[in-house]
Amino acid sequence: MKKINHALVLLALFIGVQGFAKSRTVRYEDFLLRDTSRVTHGTLDNGFQYYIIKQPVNHLQMSLLQKTGCYDDDETIEISHFLEHMMMTANRVMATGDTLRSYLNKLGMDYGKDFNAYTTPNYMKFDLYGLKPELARADSCMDILSDIAGGASICTMDIEEQRERLLNEVSNRNYTFYSRVMDSFEAVFKFGHNPDEWRRMRLEGVRSITQSQLETFYRKWYHPQNQCLLVSGNIPEGVEDMIKRKFGKRPAIPTPASTTIDYNKNDLVIERHGKAECKIMLLMTQPLLTQSEKENIKLFRDCFALEKGCNTLRDNMMKNRNTAFSSTINCQTFERLTLEMDFACNINEEEADGGFLALVDSVTAFLHNVKNNGVQVSMPIDTLKKKTVVAHRVKAMKKLQEGDGRDNSIALMQFDGCFVYSLPLYKKEDTDAYWSYVLSGKDVSNYFKKFINKSAMKIECILPYGYPEKEITEKLKSLLRQYNN
Repeated sequence: MKKINHALVLLALFIGVQGFAKSRTVRYEDFLLRDTSRVTHGTLDNGFQYYIIKQPVNHLQMSLLQKTGCYDDDETIEISHFLEHMMMTANRVMATGDTLRSYLNKLGMDYGKDFNAYTTPNYMKFDLYGLKPELARADSCMDILSDIAGGASICTMDIEEQRERLLNEVSNRNYTFYSRVMDSFEAVFKFGHNPDEWRRMRLEGVRSITQSQLETFYRKWYHPQNQCLLVSGNIPEGVEDMIKRKFGKRPAIPTPASTTIDYNKNDLVIERHGKAECKIMLLMTQPLLTQSEKENIKLFRDCFALEKGCNTLRDNMMKNRNTAFSSTINCQTFERLTLEMDFACNINEEEADGGFLALVDSVTAFLHNVKNNGVQVSMPIDTLKKKTVVAHRVKAMKKLQEGDGRDNSIALMQFDGCFVYSLPLYKKEDTDAYWSYVLSGKDVSNYFKKFINKSAMKIECILPYGYPEKEITEKLKSLLRQYNN
């Protein structure tokens, strides 16, 4: 009798699981992170956004994100970067009547250490670090960022000093390998100039920018709907009301949409460095995501499939790689789905029938195989019995729909990207759990194969000084013709 009862319980449970699976469908909203106990995301009436992220630390950090970067410079190259310098200049007078330096000194902060900023292609960021988690302290520090966000002045007496610093900064990037490579990538693939020409244009831009141009650029872009405040760490009570008070009074003013610069037709750049190492960096790019694509459940599915395919491919290559070269594989999803593959070869270990040319051949064969066969991925849905998969899927679905995402790790860069590119914050761990029992290894492999076949490819090749490039260039162009035609 007990055995019969036990069997009936199992049958009822399975029927219930099946009914739950059929009666409830997963929606786009189910993937979004709504854990207000740790992360609060709000938008004020004027369009200003904020994220409050609670973390188990003993300090506080604040960052103002301005959705304006060097892609918005138009004909005045480097003006956004110059403006960032002028917002940070020591003698700029704030609304309080203090200079920025004197105001920071009053707060016991080091002008050159506790306050910093940088400009990227898509946004600027102004950071205040290591603040005491006290409400009065937060109030005083937030005045610095609210002053930059609206109504800031350009300090005439500091313009030439900042111009000289900016000229040195742009010039010195040519002597820092990673900065030079990054600049070459932007110059060739984004702006369609060779790296030396682009560097010259940037320097000429810095030399010619006037105070009037800086002020016009500031008035054009610095408006609430282009801005976001990021507050993280040990959050004192009352911070959210403080944000509303300090950033909610300025009216929303019609502002141009941020500039989008897509990749141009150039697809190969050769750079040099002083190491006895040759590198190939392949970038597989999909079209820019539209807003409707960012708000579709398919985005989460595609991101998961691409990440799982990358992880498997990376593991396989680490197990089977030739000792003469190394490789890394990463994917990115901020403005588009992309796949980056980096390969390196030490020329001191080259053999007569091998070396870098052979590496290019092996990379070509490797891509051909992935393009035709995908990648062999093992997923739980492939390895578990059907009834077990159904049960796991229902459990994952329930957690996704009812869970608060507390187990998710929180990376601050995620919030930067989500604000700048209008992407959602999502329950990554719950997402992974759900898709693991929905997508088979074959599904992931087919997606990965489709991704490779439909991507455009860019190649950045880095060679040691003096290393011949003619044959390498011919091989890489041949590889590009196979994938971009």
